[in-house]
Amino acid sequence: MKLLSLLVCAGWLAHAAEPDPARVRELVEAARRAWDVPGVALAIVKDDQTLYLEGHGVREAGNPEPVTSHTAFQIASATKAFTTASMAMLADERKMAWDEPVKKHLDFFRLADPQADALVTMRDLVSHRTGLPRHDVLWIRTTSSRDDLIRRMAFAKPSASFRSLYQYQNLMFTSAGEAVGKASGLGWDGFVQQRIFLPLGMKDSSTSFIDMLRHTDMAIPHVKGKPNPLRNYDNIGGAGSIASSINDMSRWLRLQLNVGVFEGQRLISEKQLAQTHEPQTIIHRTAAQKEMQPEYTQSSYAMGWFVNHYRGEMLVIHSGSLSGYRALVTMVPRLKLGVVVLANENGTNLNEALTNTLLDEYLALPRTRDWNAHMLAAVKRGEEKEASEKRELEAARKKDTKPSLELDSYIGGYREPAYGMLKVTVSEGTLRAEWAQSKMLLEHWQFDTWRVKQGEPMAGELLHFELNEKGQPAKLTWLGQTFSRQ
Repeated sequence: MKLLSLLVCAGWLAHAAEPDPARVRELVEAARRAWDVPGVALAIVKDDQTLYLEGHGVREAGNPEPVTSHTAFQIASATKAFTTASMAMLADERKMAWDEPVKKHLDFFRLADPQADALVTMRDLVSHRTGLPRHDVLWIRTTSSRDDLIRRMAFAKPSASFRSLYQYQNLMFTSAGEAVGKASGLGWDGFVQQRIFLPLGMKDSSTSFIDMLRHTDMAIPHVKGKPNPLRNYDNIGGAGSIASSINDMSRWLRLQLNVGVFEGQRLISEKQLAQTHEPQTIIHRTAAQKEMQPEYTQSSYAMGWFVNHYRGEMLVIHSGSLSGYRALVTMVPRLKLGVVVLANENGTNLNEALTNTLLDEYLALPRTRDWNAHMLAAVKRGEEKEASEKRELEAARKKDTKPSLELDSYIGGYREPAYGMLKVTVSEGTLRAEWAQSKMLLEHWQFDTWRVKQGEPMAGELLHFELNEKGQPAKLTWLGQTFSRQ
């Protein structure tokens, strides 16, 4: 049996054989070595059959326990498709509609842009077009509840007009998840567990941190090859809090590729599931994205899924990234082919490189690139560019300047409507800042600007004070937000 061999007729796939496990293992191990990733899990599904399901490497560097098909990883934003599948189920039951107001299910939901606030629908929430940028620090660096985070969105500043632009936004998916919970009466976590995990037999999967900790076969997250503590991301809910294994994710793929049917049981109507795969928002790809994925000729966002055209084939995919984990779920709907790659290393592009390699082999495409080498080179160029920009910023710094005032004059509380209170104090001859759970030592940068010191939370971020007509600090700018002195 040749690896993923194909008979190609007039440019169209006519037949595909099962993958040769030995060849797949060879490709996975080559990718794992190239990217220096401790553990990788891979599933390949075709025509409602799981053709490959194996773990590679170890759950934790320095520990011999292997990754298995049941090893759980946090799948991060690959969670989003579970939220939109839940919405599709509720649409089948007429408990929710894609184009109805969000406020029908979350009466406290508000947006700062009056037009967006008046018109925003459930479809808008899950297609990244509300006009809001990420504002991710609000959930990453705080312990705010889901409801509190959603309420903060009433004050969060938009950066584009409503429905004008694709801007990835996690907290809109958190809102959609909570709307699912309200409409169903089960809560988002309860709905996903009862309506998706249970009928699919996804016994390794969880939506909460406490349940994840109970899993006896859990991959440990890594940053630059070193084990990292597990972190609680419950507050992001429907945007990214699921942990799962490739065994479970292969079942999820079978449901998706089999248009809502799993082992003879229809869980979602074909019509409503198809809505989640339908492009909604055009993505204008950046130069860096084009460099990383040069074979993508079109990219858009559906609802919980990206839609990309890769070398003539339409892909429906979603990645996920949290501190120490990477996930990538890829479907080729025309062929009923799916691939899941899970890894326990922070920020790695192994998932994309391995998926592209497998697709090239399966689709019998000309081998125009070594995807590991190509993406590693793109990452290196990106790192060099970032380092160059830091050097330019350092070179432009006015090092011989002093603050306008004595340090005690900057002491006080500064508030931003969505971000809350930031407190500035003086200790041991320097300014300190405290925001949410982060306590940061600052170093003078130039004039009335300070920088968070290396080794501190959010190191490198600049904090700039604005003086009023009386020469007193009235505002400060930090994380792109303006905080007013109280």
